[in-house]
Amino acid sequence: MPLTIFWLVLLTGIVFFLFKCNRTGLIFGFLSILWLTLISFPFVPSILVKSLEDRFHPFLEISQLPKGGTIYILVLGGGYSEDKNLSSNGILTIDSLSRLSEGIRLHKLLPGSHLIFSGMSKDQKYSYAEILIRTVMEMGVEEKEISILASSKNTWMEAFDFTNEFGTNNTLLLVTDAIHMPRAMLLFRKAGQSPIPAPTNYMMKSEGKKHLKDYGPSALNISKMEKAMHEIGGLVYARLFYRGEETRSGR
Repeated sequence: MPLTIFWLVLLTGIVFFLFKCNRTGLIFGFLSILWLTLISFPFVPSILVKSLEDRFHPFLEISQLPKGGTIYILVLGGGYSEDKNLSSNGILTIDSLSRLSEGIRLHKLLPGSHLIFSGMSKDQKYSYAEILIRTVMEMGVEEKEISILASSKNTWMEAFDFTNEFGTNNTLLLVTDAIHMPRAMLLFRKAGQSPIPAPTNYMMKSEGKKHLKDYGPSALNISKMEKAMHEIGGLVYARLFYRGEETRSGR
């Protein structure tokens, strides 16, 4: 998305040049370079990402959980490839592996807790959730401690599918990327849940002393900007268009 904006602005400037509107073309050319500078240097992307990731802290204290009842740990869907030559954990993306490891960590810390995975299939053979189940069973988690929401294709559907399956009177630990957590919490609250956030896969981490190269342009900064814009846009859309009374069929 950030690079798409750059090319659209730059091409608009070129079109103006072709039609002899040199002044307007120069303005659009300048704007395209300014935009590329903003998205490729670390300052703006880091501020936006940090503003999202800092809204919820990592789940580190078990004592903050209410006593009694089943604790559900819902690991939201991520991505995977369809490379049949790889193991079940090998086809998962870095984001998916990070969410999965956090879910297993919490499950080991909370005896008797129930792991839930969500996510639809790409090719209808195996759902993303089923791939995760195979992976966690290979890691020693028993099948009886796991459930799936295999028909959920986005966070809004995950929120309502969980509510339809497990109700709202529960203790729910919600696991997803830190940058995605604000939107996920908003949508789950709209679905009637009161989840406890367990963010993971932080993009902004303390790395000690910085070097000069850390302040220069990089593809990583553009990636941060893209994810930040995606989540901010998703938050705005969720606030404006998602209503708690909507049913699954209406999503």
